[in-house]
Amino acid sequence: MRIRHFAGRAALSAALSLSLLGLGTAAATADTSAALPIGSYRDMAVDAAHQQVFLSDPFGDSVVVTDYTGQVVKQIGGADGAWGLALSSDSRTLYVALRDAGAIAAIDTVTLRETARYDTGTGAGAYAGPTSLAPAGGRIWFGYGIDTWRGALGSLDLSGAQPVVTTGQGLDTFRGSPRLTATPRDPNTLVAAESDGNAAAVAVYDVSTGRADTRAKRVDPGPDGCASLQDLALTPDGRQVVVACASAHYHQVLRTSDLADDGTYTTGWSPTAVAIDPDGTTAAGVYGPSGPDVQLFAQGTSTAYTAWDFPEPSDYADTTVVSGGLAWAPDGSRIFAVTETSGSSSLTLRVLNHPQVATAVTVQAPASSPRNQDLTLTGRLEAPVGFGAGNTVDIWRIDDPMAGEGTLIGSASVAADGTFGYTDQPKAKGEVQYTVQYYGDARHAYAYGSVTVDITSD
Repeated sequence: MRIRHFAGRAALSAALSLSLLGLGTAAATADTSAALPIGSYRDMAVDAAHQQVFLSDPFGDSVVVTDYTGQVVKQIGGADGAWGLALSSDSRTLYVALRDAGAIAAIDTVTLRETARYDTGTGAGAYAGPTSLAPAGGRIWFGYGIDTWRGALGSLDLSGAQPVVTTGQGLDTFRGSPRLTATPRDPNTLVAAESDGNAAAVAVYDVSTGRADTRAKRVDPGPDGCASLQDLALTPDGRQVVVACASAHYHQVLRTSDLADDGTYTTGWSPTAVAIDPDGTTAAGVYGPSGPDVQLFAQGTSTAYTAWDFPEPSDYADTTVVSGGLAWAPDGSRIFAVTETSGSSSLTLRVLNHPQVATAVTVQAPASSPRNQDLTLTGRLEAPVGFGAGNTVDIWRIDDPMAGEGTLIGSASVAADGTFGYTDQPKAKGEVQYTVQYYGDARHAYAYGSVTVDITSD
């Protein structure tokens, strides 16, 4: 496997003149891959609470469970036509759309045993049973087929004493059973897209009332249309949906307010998969022997900052990402990719560890400030990918920059946009240097920045 980094910022030096900082560099974890004991695949769900991955095997009537390295933990049988997967918000239950049983199964994520099965009332089989799942509006929504030429939406409500199933929604929109996507931060938005047919139909629904009320609808979206839709994913804020259409040379971005074109991610021929992590980073997969197989994009940028190009087994065989074959670990530390080799039915789960991207720290302060008075530092962390919540930076003060001795005076919380602030009351007169350190994480390299302030008399 070859990994390529496109970040334009040079890596920052980790060497400081402060002898007491004592920083170390964590070793990077290598990507892994493992063969899967299945010959078919439809969907994937990542359980961060138990560090396991679920993969559906529709034609083998099973759900495969692996650990975070791709090693198989268990293969759950009796899952008739297992297609779509969805995790409960507490990660205790995996819901499985059983197309060939016309039902949704509930699997305990600790015991890995089926605990319940809910009839969807749709009938069973290729043009009837549920195929795609998405939790939204306090319900589990599913796509299903009405007959050979029509698809619709249904929902399963488990909030009461008895399960309640509602079907027959989103009628006259889809020619086949639609794919669904939703996001926890915008729980009342549901996006569905037709997975069969040439010109794809995409629709956005408000599901806050328990019904699928149409907000926007569009057929054949994108600058060059969308034939053979393979996958779709919502951004965390619910404002954009990214679609992977096999006919395009890029992943298309649509506004959910009206489904107007809202940008593209430049990938390559025949997109097959898309997944978006909680910070908005898009993983995009394509089919085809030329160019990278998986690329990562910061939200709102059209050029990838990292890409993986999987090795080809021979001159006559290609390794490609399957339809819908990408999923993020919820902490953004890695991407799971299901690949197949042309000319064979073998499937592989690849665990792609997110590389530490180059990170920069900028710090601002007034040129001078009176001693014993509040002095406010402000700054920002900058990197190709977001920082999320819960990050901090350490603040060091050096009262005599020439001596190189410093004191750790505190830490500051980093906002989701990378900004931070800190207020100090320096006591000594003369030049004082403040150094801000970010120790890095699974996605960001260590970085620091400094500013010098002339401390004057009271």
